[in-house]
Amino acid sequence: MKKTLMSVSDKIGIKKFASDLSDLGIEIIATEGTASEISQNGIPVTRVSEFTGFSELLGGRIKTLHPAIHAAIATAEISIVVVNLIPLTSIESMDIGGIALLKSAIKNFKNVAAVTDPTQYGYLIEEIGARGNVSHETRLTLAIRASAYIVEYESRVNELLEATPR
Repeated sequence: MKKTLMSVSDKIGIKKFASDLSDLGIEIIATEGTASEISQNGIPVTRVSEFTGFSELLGGRIKTLHPAIHAAIATAEISIVVVNLIPLTSIESMDIGGIALLKSAIKNFKNVAAVTDPTQYGYLIEEIGARGNVSHETRLTLAIRASAYIVEYESRVNELLEATPR
């Protein structure tokens, strides 16, 4: 069975997207907050802590930095990675795990789709429904967009660091 990993701060459209993926036979793994949102609709979801066998650490700040997750992305056991990063308001709020997930998905774009924006959900469902999978062209396009998303985020990190008093 195909699997998707979801860790989103922007929950817009996530319930419908998860429901549609589940209807297509794709198993959903999600971080606690995302899993709670999804499970409200009765959609089956495996929490990251169940998948890895380890609880989230530091009040949920560390949840996806686990070898089992990155190995599953590297082997395409997880073939869709859905991440939108924690809004960056300070260096302390910087998302590390989300960036690592996206970089793992980008590295294996030939087999894994990196989804970063709720506007991408509908198109992906249509494509999976029609083809049974996500095409190489779509995975490459998503990887390019995910890479640009990371660059934009990291630029904001740099701005925050530059503005820090010395």
